[in-house]
Amino acid sequence: MRILLFFICFFTGFVLQAADRNPLDSLLVHRHFFELQRQLQSDAYRDLPAYKRLYYQAFLHNFFHDLTTSNNEIAQLLAVHKDQLTSIQIGYLLMKKIDNHVKLFQYRDAHLATQLLLHKYRSALSPEEREDVRNSDLIWKGLQDVPAQITVISSDNQIGYRRDLAGLITVPVSFVDSSYYFVFDTGANISVITESYARKANLRKLNVRFKVRAITGLQVNASLGIADELRLGNVVVQHAVFMIFPDSSLSFARGQYKIKGILGFPIIEQLQEIHIDKNNLTVPQVAVDRNIRNFGVDELLPVISVGYNTDTLAFTFDTGAQFTFLNEPFYHDYKTLVDTAGYSFEMQIGGAGGIAKSKAYRLSQIPITVAGQTALLKDVAVKTSSPSPKDKLYYGNFGQDIMNQFKEMVINFRYMYVDFVK
Repeated sequence: MRILLFFICFFTGFVLQAADRNPLDSLLVHRHFFELQRQLQSDAYRDLPAYKRLYYQAFLHNFFHDLTTSNNEIAQLLAVHKDQLTSIQIGYLLMKKIDNHVKLFQYRDAHLATQLLLHKYRSALSPEEREDVRNSDLIWKGLQDVPAQITVISSDNQIGYRRDLAGLITVPVSFVDSSYYFVFDTGANISVITESYARKANLRKLNVRFKVRAITGLQVNASLGIADELRLGNVVVQHAVFMIFPDSSLSFARGQYKIKGILGFPIIEQLQEIHIDKNNLTVPQVAVDRNIRNFGVDELLPVISVGYNTDTLAFTFDTGAQFTFLNEPFYHDYKTLVDTAGYSFEMQIGGAGGIAKSKAYRLSQIPITVAGQTALLKDVAVKTSSPSPKDKLYYGNFGQDIMNQFKEMVINFRYMYVDFVK
């Protein structure tokens, strides 16, 4: 059974409008951040007006996880250059400001920025996005009195992991008087736990209910709980936020496969650096810079730069996905290759909320490069439609089949790179 976990989208952030744009705006709206950075540093844009450069840098610093710098640039733009910006651009900046605050665990500031966006700059959002923003604000408002998450790494940690029935990495997570194996998933925007295990782990439940859109496009009713303290090896995490799902939403194959919980991006990111080999997950006390810059975060979704032929493609990055798959943009750009070399089939995608079906093609192999290393996508599926908004923007989702071709994978959130050891 193939289960691709776990995608949650609170809002897409940009409306893909048909209006004419300059090349930098086109790169921005289509989330081509790696190329935007290259272009902004090139001679072609050396004379770009200062406020326009600041505008693009605010998005780039957000993507490359320099959140405080991004917020400072947004503050400067709104204080000094507001008259030079359109209401749509101000709305986009406010969305990045919300995203920065969420990643910094500044929930009250995220709520206040969301209210400003909804009341003064709602024209920047489509009706669907407005509904998503209102729904996500239920979370930020509900969390506004919760202290910021804190992670303490007192020593190097080596944590043995297991693979579950779906082949996903699970790690032992200890609460006050209990320990369970949870899926370790960079693709989960917020950590998740089922209702029954939220009770067993004694999570502090908040009186907040909202809807979450899963990878299938279906909506799941959820609530919030706080783990005042949990341990991952010798790593201590305080004030960790979990979305609480009905048990049935994380039960698959007629109950034969069940997930107790998922450690998501906010917890994983604070580990700073993670090494994953065939048996262990290692968290060093001090993160190391390897002078690689191929990694970014779009909202709460990790993104990696992948080479194909002479092209540089952005993929979402998901340790919870068993297999890499290619999205609609890949099919669109390389349609002749896919139509001639692939064969069609009906693809089933599982996630919280159920199963979605989509027409897809299968290619026997696609060579790629990542972090200067060569790898091979074997028997890879290419989707022709997009069950989620992000699938329209990114060329694929990077899964465990690529990671397993190497001795070790290193994910570094301090210096923003992913590296591989042969």
